[in-house]
Amino acid sequence: MKMPGYITIADALAAGFTHHGKYFGVPLWVGNVDDESGGLLVATKWAPMEYVMTVLHHVEGTLRPLLFPNDPPSFQFWIGAPIETG
Repeated sequence: MKMPGYITIADALAAGFTHHGKYFGVPLWVGNVDDESGGLLVATKWAPMEYVMTVLHHVEGTLRPLLFPNDPPSFQFWIGAPIETG
C-alpha cells in the first residue's frame, strides 16, 4: 500500500527526477542535476514535508545574507545517488 502523498520512484522518474537529495534533512527528489542553466528540479518525497521545506527556505533566506553578505543567494541542497530502478 502506498503512503498518501508519497512520490514513488516510478512517479519521480516519470516527472524527470534523476537523483535522491536532501535539504537540511528533508528527503527530496532532484532532477536536472547536470543542467548548467541552474534549472534544478526539486520536490519533497512526501507531500507534507513541503511545509517544513518552506519554513527552512525562509530561515535560510533570512540568515544566509546576514552570515555571508558577499555570497550570491543560494540554497544548500545535497545531491545524492542516482535513482535506481532495480
